[in-house]
Amino acid sequence: MSENTKEIPVWVGGESGQRKRYLRSLEKDLAAELGPDWRNVIELAEDS
Repeated sequence: MSENTKEIPVWVGGESGQRKRYLRSLEKDLAAELGPDWRNVIELAEDS
């Protein structure tokens, strides 16, 4: 399975437990790679 690590995880509500675990792990990986303000880093990269 290919993953796009430049995409911000989106919580839509009503996710299954498996999806919640996946999104949390993805957010944790992004925070480890890009720092605690990873959402801003990705948004700035998209704007450029």
